[in-house]
Amino acid sequence: MRKESDFNPPWWLSNRHLQTFWAPLSPKIPLPNLERQRVELDDGDFIDIDWLNPSRHAPTVVLLHGLEGGIDSPYLRRMLFKIHQRRWRGVLVYWRGCSGEMNRLDKTYHSGRSEDLHQVMQHIQNEKNPEKLFVAGYSLGANILLKWLGEQGDRANITAGCAVSTPFNLSVCADSIDQGFSKIYKHYLLTALKRKIASKFTADELLKKLNLTLKDLMLIGSFREFDNRVTSRLNEFDDAEDYYRTASSIYYLKTITKPALVLHAEDDPFMSPEIIPKDKQMSESLELRVSAHGGHVGFVNEASLSNASFFLEKTILDYFDRFL
Repeated sequence: MRKESDFNPPWWLSNRHLQTFWAPLSPKIPLPNLERQRVELDDGDFIDIDWLNPSRHAPTVVLLHGLEGGIDSPYLRRMLFKIHQRRWRGVLVYWRGCSGEMNRLDKTYHSGRSEDLHQVMQHIQNEKNPEKLFVAGYSLGANILLKWLGEQGDRANITAGCAVSTPFNLSVCADSIDQGFSKIYKHYLLTALKRKIASKFTADELLKKLNLTLKDLMLIGSFREFDNRVTSRLNEFDDAEDYYRTASSIYYLKTITKPALVLHAEDDPFMSPEIIPKDKQMSESLELRVSAHGGHVGFVNEASLSNASFFLEKTILDYFDRFL
């Protein structure tokens, strides 16, 4: 249930935008050796995963990135670094089209594609059969994780999970990120999504599949419009609201039975505090820790740009330690 977080940043680093921007500004942490593997999906598409210490018999941590995330995302590099320090095994999952190679089908990854996570988890179990299997999801990846846990209940084949900066209610989040300074984040992410669609489809295909010209696509100005005109059409939703209702993890929290830690900041600039779930919306398996500060996937408690020690990694791995 809900608890107050012990996260307490330096006074000068308490601003939500500083918290969000700080990690991407820090030098990249060197990556340990990773081994790429392709997972073939039932619908004919694929997902790529990177293994850390694949041959080691040790607790295994699966990492799920956020919107347009990947190997250069600071939170993933830090986590891989910490997992390697512990001599554990890690798996970095790239959603469709995020591994550097475009996916085969017209479908795109989105906040509710829990069926992809399910097939990846089955693959990991079949490949390694780890005794202890943990999953950490961030932002979009956190929403997918919680949705999957709610759908699977006791069948979820993991020991425990952790969700960071979850957009619990996608409809509210689509409007929240379109206000004030948060428009900076919206512009950056929306531009990346539109460029990906533009590179995936030719001009003729855009007209045929989405009824959009390239100019129409690039003029889309909000996530709600993008989800109405692109996400919903490519992924068999009626419209953006149908997508938001189906994919928002807030509707799946009550049926989660596996233990999971949920970390969230009230000042997250990607979303409004109103989306933070109430106790009555959650199962007893969830532990929600809410802090006043932290930004979006920030939670920076070190003042040095070169310091690789952040609150998130320690908190997540300490939680997983409970189950060893």
